[in-house]
Amino acid sequence: MLSPRADENAALVFDDLASALDAGLPIEALGADPGRGDDVLTHLVERRGVKLGPTESIVLQSGWRSGRGSDALRSRAEHRRRRAVFGHALWQGLRYPLLLLVMLPLAAVATSYVIGPQVAIAIGCVYAVLALFVLWLAYKLGRGDAVLDRIPFLAPLLADVREMPYLETLHALYGAGVSIVEAHERAVAAVRMQGLKQRLQIAQNKLRAGQPLREALAEAAALEPETRSLLATGEQAGQLEDALLRAIGRRQDVAARKLTQAARRVGQVAYVLAVVGIVVVVFRFYSSYYALLSGR
Repeated sequence: MLSPRADENAALVFDDLASALDAGLPIEALGADPGRGDDVLTHLVERRGVKLGPTESIVLQSGWRSGRGSDALRSRAEHRRRRAVFGHALWQGLRYPLLLLVMLPLAAVATSYVIGPQVAIAIGCVYAVLALFVLWLAYKLGRGDAVLDRIPFLAPLLADVREMPYLETLHALYGAGVSIVEAHERAVAAVRMQGLKQRLQIAQNKLRAGQPLREALAEAAALEPETRSLLATGEQAGQLEDALLRAIGRRQDVAARKLTQAARRVGQVAYVLAVVGIVVVVFRFYSSYYALLSGR
């Protein structure tokens, strides 16, 4: 999300390789090593400078194994384009407030000889606390810590995003002909958020016991109710693969909308804080300046 240009370049690579495969070019002519088995596409993509995530690797491996390599590449290209669009929207909303927040401590330091160092020190302490919080949050996100589900402003944002690796992996493997039990087990392994992973592991045990997917997910209370409803309807109709695809699209749309709104709110808060800080610095500067003049 934070590197839209990298996502745009990756989408171009995915589309180019998909076009080459559709045209019938041999994989050797594209620079791939046929001896790599299911990793042919992942190796080929990484050779072109694209860093793949775990889910993307599984999708490409499954696509190659099932003879649908070009489809897998195009789906990854569409995913990267969606992420790039959101990344641009995120930076667009945060760019000006972040600029103000950078200018604020500079202004405090530049005027400290008049207003004193107290304002600059206070701003530095606030920024240090914010930096520590961001680092803590990044650490917890990297581990998929279950504590994140209990943070009020963050849990709703993660509700949709955390399901994506599971749904995309399950769709890729099931579409490649892997049994639902094995596909589900590998999809659970792709999930990073521990709270969701624990519930999906409960569903995995019920699947092994012979329960259908819809019942296993319902009893384990795994996934959002909307997602479970889509999968249950698709499974009963014998169209689980299509239902997974629709669930992925729905979660992507909802997650993008929530994250865009959150980015807008963060931008607004940052803007207000920056303006308040600049007003304080300006007020302290002129009040101190006039005090110096009146003291002469």
